[in-house]
Amino acid sequence: MALQQLEKLAHSIDKDGIYPKELLKQIAQNGDFAVLKSRADIYQAIENIAKISNICGTSGFCMWCQFAIIYYLINSDNQELKNELLPKLYSGEILGGTALSNPMKAFAGIEKNHLSAKKVEGGYIINGTLPWVSNITEDSIFGAIAIDEDNNPVMGVIRVGKNATLKSNIKYAALEGSATKSVVIKDYFLSHSDILATNIYEYLIKITPGFIILQTGIAAGIISAALDEIEKSNKTHADINSYLNINLDELKGEFSNLLDKIKLISKDVNGIEPIEILKARLEGSLLTQKVTNAAVLFCGTKGYFEKSHVARLQREGNFVLIVTPSIKHLLKEIAQIKAGFGCIKSWRDKL
Repeated sequence: MALQQLEKLAHSIDKDGIYPKELLKQIAQNGDFAVLKSRADIYQAIENIAKISNICGTSGFCMWCQFAIIYYLINSDNQELKNELLPKLYSGEILGGTALSNPMKAFAGIEKNHLSAKKVEGGYIINGTLPWVSNITEDSIFGAIAIDEDNNPVMGVIRVGKNATLKSNIKYAALEGSATKSVVIKDYFLSHSDILATNIYEYLIKITPGFIILQTGIAAGIISAALDEIEKSNKTHADINSYLNINLDELKGEFSNLLDKIKLISKDVNGIEPIEILKARLEGSLLTQKVTNAAVLFCGTKGYFEKSHVARLQREGNFVLIVTPSIKHLLKEIAQIKAGFGCIKSWRDKL
């Protein structure tokens, strides 16, 4: 039922900015989020993200956000926090975001970290503004990283409320219904009970590979939908389409190979070399761009109708290219690793 409703609402979610909160809760109640109980379950989570992204890329992105905060918690050593929040995230009682776009870019030297942390009795006082955090409303939580006075990262769960307020001032070309807000954090008390990890660098090494590979579920769903559109077009326009010199079977083969890589990585996400995860994520981005562009060409003028599915797929596909880590970010990090550096190596050096 939820999938049928999602299909009907997909255009409004994309163009009118309708946040599918109740549908996400229904999806949660169907057990889709409860599949992620340990790092060994990543591929099941990717499949569930792909299933939803195949219908609506925005909703698939929101699912990834929810899975990301779940992943932070299952890797945390804070058992009380896990016991409190995981059941609510699995059931959809709480919907949450990741808020790691800024710190991940900061670790890579792309921008500065926007949150500061001051040590006080029982925790930290957090200040700063995050430009955009997705899948959050007034009753949400998200994971965030602030930098303390000693220049060390502190990661904890932020609860939206009086000292962590949301502002809606962002208008997107796509993903408009993703409940993406800027968050103003002023004198927010982050208690020790909401800290996700006591050894932050060990924790970052644990969560980053999964955080990245989970995003391939968005790409997989969009690619699959675009391939379906190409097949539909060929049923009526195979002759003229043949002049495009784009081989559908080759595209399907590339997609199958990508899924095989993702599945292999997911079996032991922390045992795979970081560069291989980054390469797979990059390959997912590039194939998304290639296949959604091909779908537009195959569908022709129909792709420019207001409610065109392929036009939406192309916009959603473009988001896969720029969501953190973007293609530029991925290429930089891959180059850094080849040169003997990279974020994970720097974290390992600090253990």
